[in-house]
Parts: sequence; structure tokens; C-alpha cells
Amino acid sequence: MNKDIKVRLMQLGKKQTELLEEIRKKGYPKLLPCALSSYINGHVLGPQAEVVLTIAREILDEWEKEDIKKAI
Repeated sequence: MNKDIKVRLMQLGKKQTELLEEIRKKGYPKLLPCALSSYINGHVLGPQAEVVLTIAREILDEWEKEDIKKAI
């Protein structure tokens, strides 16, 4: 399971739907909410899941950098 993604979303005050919107902008426009949830929860594995989770972590990195800049 990819608990780090859920924890990071919670720390940022963001929802999985917001993450989904950003993932769609980065090359997966037809990704369904249930698919993203299955990837995050570890119910579905494979190459696409790994790519989507990598993109999700990159988005979270960007959001965390923005959050730090706002705090300064």
C-alpha cells in the first residue's frame, strides 16, 4: 500500500480528487477515480500503476514546495 500518498494529501489539506485532476493533466486524461484509489491502496499493480504513482508523488512534491513557499 502507498500510505505515503494518503498521508501527504492529508498534510497538505488536499483531496484525492484534486490529485486525480493533476494526474489527468499530466497524460492520463481518462484515469478513473476508482483506478487511482486501487493503485494507491495496492489493489492493482503493474506498469501503469507504477507510472501513475510516480506522477502522483511528483505532483505532491510540487504542492509541498508551494506550501513551503507560502509559509515563508
